[in-house]
Amino acid sequence: MEGTLSPLKGSEAAPEGPGRLRSASRHNFVLGVLNGIFFNIASSLISTSLVLPGLIRSLGGGNLLVGILPTIEQGGWLLPQLLVGARLQGWPRKMPLYRSTALLRALFFAGFSLAVALAGRLPPRWVLGAFFAFYTLYNLGAGVAGIPFQEVVAKTVPPERRGTFFGLRLFGGGAVTFLGVSWVVRTVLSEGSRWAFPQNYAFLFGLAFCFALGGLGTFSAIAEPPSTELGEEGSLGMQLRRVPVIYREHRAVRRFLFYKVFSRLAQLADPFYIVYAVEVLGAPSAVIGEYMAVVSGVQLLSYLLWSRLSDRRGNRLLLRWGSGLAMLAPPLSLVLPLLGRGLGLPPHGRAYLFAPVFVLSALGNAALNIALGGYILEILPERERPAGLGLVNTATGVVSLLMILGGGLADLVGYPPLFAVAALTSTTAFALSLPLVEPRPVQGNRRYA
Repeated sequence: MEGTLSPLKGSEAAPEGPGRLRSASRHNFVLGVLNGIFFNIASSLISTSLVLPGLIRSLGGGNLLVGILPTIEQGGWLLPQLLVGARLQGWPRKMPLYRSTALLRALFFAGFSLAVALAGRLPPRWVLGAFFAFYTLYNLGAGVAGIPFQEVVAKTVPPERRGTFFGLRLFGGGAVTFLGVSWVVRTVLSEGSRWAFPQNYAFLFGLAFCFALGGLGTFSAIAEPPSTELGEEGSLGMQLRRVPVIYREHRAVRRFLFYKVFSRLAQLADPFYIVYAVEVLGAPSAVIGEYMAVVSGVQLLSYLLWSRLSDRRGNRLLLRWGSGLAMLAPPLSLVLPLLGRGLGLPPHGRAYLFAPVFVLSALGNAALNIALGGYILEILPERERPAGLGLVNTATGVVSLLMILGGGLADLVGYPPLFAVAALTSTTAFALSLPLVEPRPVQGNRRYA
């Protein structure tokens, strides 16, 4: 993929000839794409919205624990980044920290996979405790590696090619999920499966572990160029004092921060759509694999469109489209069950009628998956990028803790009020996407001050 990466920067790259620089760029690009494909396959096998809720309910866990799953996944990735950003800002290379956390992340992944495999031999509460402990540690480790990951991408992939970069990562993982993973999940979790509980989930987790190892290894092999502009390395206290300055001085960052907070809150109901379909609408458990096939197929096709729009029209457009599409899912989750009952459809029919909720959510999230990471890298200056990433991501991580309320709300008042709250927050996120800055002088876009 010649020409997809910018030349390596810094004095250490100066002696290299153009041919060797292009070869290194292609090498880094391919490794970065493979990293995304491997991790997206692993995430599909242990999906927090389609697979893990069924595991938690099979172990006797309630809606509160189901609601904690996306909080751990997103909060673990986001919360540590403020501290990490303060420490890394003066480092010319950030890859050493990513590599040092890779082994720990692999061990934590193996830990919660082993806990699932032992579910038939240990009391369910022990299994739940071990699973959540190792799952939390794994996601916190991902958060520590988050700033190095984003910095390496910022230094090796130019803004006008990041749509293609993130799109290929997601498209590759989505293709494998659509062609194979969804069938595996449907077969393994179906009522007539040869694997009984907990062997069915243990098989999925073991397979996911193998792909996660591939993801850690490929990104660790990337050759990172040194930073050309270094910020001031400091303590968490210094970073916290710097936060109000970044907030005041960078209006684009301030707008994006509010937008990202509400776009995260808009996902409050996502893990409960599948629970609602199975427990309230009466959908058979095998429908999980069918939903996964639909979601994967829709996302797979949309990545081609979203990545092209990102490169040609900028990420602001994708943020608007993503929020607008995701905004439609919660209202439909309220209307479609009423329509199914009014038509007198059987449980399986109501389950298929509910599919547009997953389709619209998948389309919106696909656009946001490409746009969110690229957009924040464009609006931050290089010397303050680690600190700015830490500010935005940790603030979003704190808000992610509120996602636990989703399970409590479902238990207290039921699913429809939860979906109504998600409709309100997703509408707010769409409104906040409208005044966002377009940092690139892209044809057809107006640049705001």
